[in-house]
Amino acid sequence: MPPLQPNSRAFAYVVISVADMEQALGLWVQRFGLQVVARREGSDPGLAKIWGVAANDIVDQALLVTPGMLQGGVHLVRFRIPGPAVRDGAASTDSVPKSVDIAVRGIDQRYAELKAAGFEFRSPVGRLETDGVVVNEVHMKGPDATNLVLLEQVGKPEHTSEQGFGVAPQIVLTTPDNKREKAFLQALLDLQETSYHRFAGAAIEKTVGLPKGAALDIRILGDPAYDFGRLELVQYEGVTPKDLYPRTRPPARGMLSITYFVADFDALRRRGAALGLVDHGRVATVFGSTRMASITSPTGLRIDLVER
Repeated sequence: MPPLQPNSRAFAYVVISVADMEQALGLWVQRFGLQVVARREGSDPGLAKIWGVAANDIVDQALLVTPGMLQGGVHLVRFRIPGPAVRDGAASTDSVPKSVDIAVRGIDQRYAELKAAGFEFRSPVGRLETDGVVVNEVHMKGPDATNLVLLEQVGKPEHTSEQGFGVAPQIVLTTPDNKREKAFLQALLDLQETSYHRFAGAAIEKTVGLPKGAALDIRILGDPAYDFGRLELVQYEGVTPKDLYPRTRPPARGMLSITYFVADFDALRRRGAALGLVDHGRVATVFGSTRMASITSPTGLRIDLVER
């Protein structure tokens, strides 16, 4: 198990807006075995103001982590009047928050359990190999049009709950320009590129459904020594994606944003000044009374930053 120490290169939470909090907790807590570290039923005027919604629009929240982990968690939020789902009708190549990866142990058994319980999958369990690393994965349809990817690395079991699930090693974001997004995230948060692959040719065109001459650029950013809380950037080269990031504004449903805990808040303010960082000062929210800031990446990803 990794040591329980804060890691500034790992996101603390991915924000997922849900229409039904009890249904969401049934999935993330009862089935996946996540631990609730904070629950706030009722309004959160401080966070509502930061997110640009009315003071009473947030009605329920839960912060969840994999037991034994500090980061790479899920922030579930329910709005008074939930909006449309971010990924409704999205093509695979559109620019949009794409999926939440979930580490599992015994993927075939987990797949069978979930399927028997009525959960839908986009395909059977598949097997991929990259740089000698073999990964079994399957895509599951989550609530509110979220895409959940169950992953099991052969020979390298990840930390999971007693139920065999660990959320979230990383989230997947589709961007129109991975190099620009990477440079921004490195300048703001000092994220390191832990993996880079570019796929091109007839095989990838057929597998992904890309036009002739197109390619796929994939970069994973985070901390090489910490497996949770990473960002996977995916760029489809040779296509013109639709920009769906404007859909992620609250109170939309689905994956909306990410939150990082920051140890040196003043240094962050200095780095972020030229990048468009908005300093909200000290504010009381589900995270307690602390300083917060926010920023939007070149692609359109909202990032909230909380002093810790």
